[in-house]
Parts: sequence; structure tokens; C-alpha cells
Amino acid sequence: MSKKTLFFSLIIILVGRISSAQEMYGFVNSNYAGITGIQMNPTSIVNSKLYFDSNLIGAHLSVDNNFIYLARNEYKFSRFLSVSSQFPKHGEDDRVYYDYYNQDLKNAYAQIKIIGPALMYSKNDKAFGISTSIRNIVSAKDIPYEIAKFGAEGFDYYPLHRIRFTDNHPFRAGALSFGEVAATYAQVIRKQNREHWTAGITLKGLFGFGGAYWNVDNADYMLPNGDTMIVYNANGKAGISIPMDYSNNDVLFPGQLLSGMGVGADIGITYQLKVKGHTNKRYAACEQPFEDYHFKIGVSLIDFGYVNFNKRPKQIELKDAQGTWYDFTNQNIETFDVLFGAVSGTFGPDSSALITTESFKIFLPSALSAQFDYRYNERIYINASIVHPLVLNDKTLVRPSTISLTPRYESDRFEVAVPITLYEYLYPRIGLSFRFSKIIIGTDKLGGFFGLHDFTGMDLYFMVKFPLIKGHCLGKGRGMTCGNSEYRQYQRDMKRLKVR
Repeated sequence: MSKKTLFFSLIIILVGRISSAQEMYGFVNSNYAGITGIQMNPTSIVNSKLYFDSNLIGAHLSVDNNFIYLARNEYKFSRFLSVSSQFPKHGEDDRVYYDYYNQDLKNAYAQIKIIGPALMYSKNDKAFGISTSIRNIVSAKDIPYEIAKFGAEGFDYYPLHRIRFTDNHPFRAGALSFGEVAATYAQVIRKQNREHWTAGITLKGLFGFGGAYWNVDNADYMLPNGDTMIVYNANGKAGISIPMDYSNNDVLFPGQLLSGMGVGADIGITYQLKVKGHTNKRYAACEQPFEDYHFKIGVSLIDFGYVNFNKRPKQIELKDAQGTWYDFTNQNIETFDVLFGAVSGTFGPDSSALITTESFKIFLPSALSAQFDYRYNERIYINASIVHPLVLNDKTLVRPSTISLTPRYESDRFEVAVPITLYEYLYPRIGLSFRFSKIIIGTDKLGGFFGLHDFTGMDLYFMVKFPLIKGHCLGKGRGMTCGNSEYRQYQRDMKRLKVR
């Protein structure tokens, strides 16, 4: 492990590859989302058009960037799909990327999510679900531009030498890798004529594989050259807990993969104004009708929780630190133990005074969300959603704020949606999502695939499911419309109403 990678490992990962979250807006609010809908609001499973849903496998990759990019005239998306692809190189270092070198603060959030097996079952006014996933999250907030530049170029980037940088605002970065097992329960809590209220909760068990954080309250420093750092005043803290021997870089997994555990929860409530008045009739699961709505409004708290890292934790804290670190790029810093010791020895009384091995908690990217879904007709719906981050403490991964407008066409066998999103309430993006019976594929950022602008990242998700639709019972190996007369009358009434 190189000295630069050690010292700026968090910065390079969290800023040099700055990424932003997407919420799968093209599918997550669908009436056919099934178990997938719980990531936006747990009530979705009882309000679904499905009475059973099984997710077999899926993945969501979201990568975006406001610092490093590929020029629009130099890349083709097909290069990412080819093992032997070659990107144009330029500059003294033959780099394939450019960077937006400006004084804007760098904010980041990325997630690579493996969507594991999941099930949901809904009957009458209640629904249950269980889901699994592996999530890898990276977050950065308000990172100063010069730190990002040093992370990308190295400390010998001379245009930033002999400049005293005074960053008096707090900035942070963090990373979290964990497995998640979640159980969801939702039910209708009140019916009055055409008004329905539903509530739901998801409880999560979290299994932490690794975590790291880096928080700075202020930094006043200068690099007179590429191997000397003068710190006039700095206050901050960093910590790490990963399956690695910090003294020799030996990897400890799979035997010691688990580094900590935690808990989490999502809660939500939804109001619906139905097209027709409600019925209290009890149905068999497959016979129950989907009671359509004029509109519905949901509010939810998502990703509330933390992972407590108590295995191999190592933290270091600077309090009003001052000092000069000479020749740091030429020192033999090859492990995290040596790195932490060098920082403590330079800015503290000795090489261990600033280091602790206390456990620490990294909090999930909590957010408040609101959803509004309007029924234009029996096949066309329009959704508006907002996700706003909640920063609980200085070790919270900070989710980006997003607002979306998503028209969609949905039927039992086919669905298409076009999400239009404002990332951080400012940057517009357009996406596209398809559902072909059991297969879902989509993106919240379509422009990255066609070279419409500089390539700063991509968003892509897919799922393979086995859904069963309300009002269709399995018979003779295929779905059959239920034969009860009340349900057939309900279908005829819906066709006649065609309420807009």
C-alpha cells in the first residue's frame, strides 16, 4: 500500500470518485414494485397490486461525479463493456480523465447494492415482507477543492504550493460496507368511505464488514513543497475498522469478515383517496381486488440506524494541532499502524498519544421522504417524490437531496417510466425504466449512456422477480382471473368509471 494511498485513502475514494445516490425513481413507486417499494415507504407492500412478490436477484450501481469526468467527445459507453477498451490519454501522466478544477465544495454519495432474495405477502388489510441485501456506501460532504485536487494529482501539484488554506467550515467523509436483513410489516389502520390510511415499519439487522470516517472541524495549513506540510491549526478525527491486520496489511476475511453489528428502521404512513368506497369482505389472497385510488400521499423516515464497529477499531483525534511534517512523502509509510503513528508523533506528544482503540458508530444515510402519486387513468400515473437527508451526528453518511417527477404507464405485463430528477435540488437528470413481466431494468441518469454531456458517472439497476397479481389465481400452471362475481363486477365498474 503506497504512502499516498494510505494518507489520502479516504479522500481519493470519497472525493476523487465523487458519486451521488439515485433512488430507482423509475420503479420504486410503482404499484407493481412489490417488496422493492419498501426502500421508499414500508406501506407500499399493502398498497401494491401484487399479493405476492419474490425478488430472486438484483443490483443497483450508482456512480456520479462533480470533480472527475471523461470528455464527451472522448468516450463511448461501449468501452465500459469491453475488457480491452482503450480511453484517450493526455497530460504528463497520460491520464484518461479530466477534472473540474474550481473552488466549489465537493459533495458525494455512492452506493453499490446487491439486492438479494426477498419475499412479500399481502392479504386483505395486512402485508409482510423480508428482504436481504449487501450495501456499499460512500459519502462526502463539503470537501474543500484543494484537498480533492491533491488527492487526484498528488502532493507535488505545485500550483497549490505556498498557499495558506484556511478551511474554517466542517467537512466530512465516510464509507460503510454491510449486509442487511430486514423484516417489514404494514397494514391498513383506518378506512372511512373512500379514505384509507396505512402504516408500515421495517426493522433491519445490520452486519458491518468495514467502516471508516474522516471528520474535520477546521484546517489551517500550507504545503510549501511536495513533501512538507505545515499545520497552523487543525481539529478533526478519523477512524477505521476493516478486516485487515493494520501492522502488515494482511487481509483477514473471510474468516474475520465481520467488524461490527447494528440496527436500523424505516417507518411510513400513507393516505389514499380511493376511486370507490371500501369493502370489508375477506378474500383469499389471490382473489382480493386492487382498490385503485385518485391519489395517494406518503411520508416516511428511511435508513434510520447505525453500525457499531467494535472489532479492530482504530481512531485518531487532533485538537488544536500544530506542527510541521517534513519529508512525509518519502517516509516508509506502508501500513495504517505506521500512518496513525506518524500523524500522532508529528502533531502530538508521541506516536501513540492521539490514538485510541475505542469502538465507534457510523450512522446510515437517514432521510425524510414524501411521495405523491396521482392516477390519471387506469394505466397512467404520475408520481412526485422528495428525499431530504437527515444529519444525526458527525459520523452520519450524508445522502444527497433529490426531488423527482415520474410519469409512468403500467399494466400487468409491461411498464415504462420516465423519471425526471433534480439532484441536490439543482442538477436536472432524466431516466428511463422498463418492467417486462418478471424483469426490471432502468436508470435514473440516461444521459451518461449516449454522450449527451461529459461523462461524470452512471446509474443502472436491474431485478429478476416472481410476482403474483391481485385478482389472478394460479390454475393449471397459468394465471387465471378469479371467478367470484363481486370481483368481476368490480372490474366492470372500473372500466366504466375511467376516472381521471
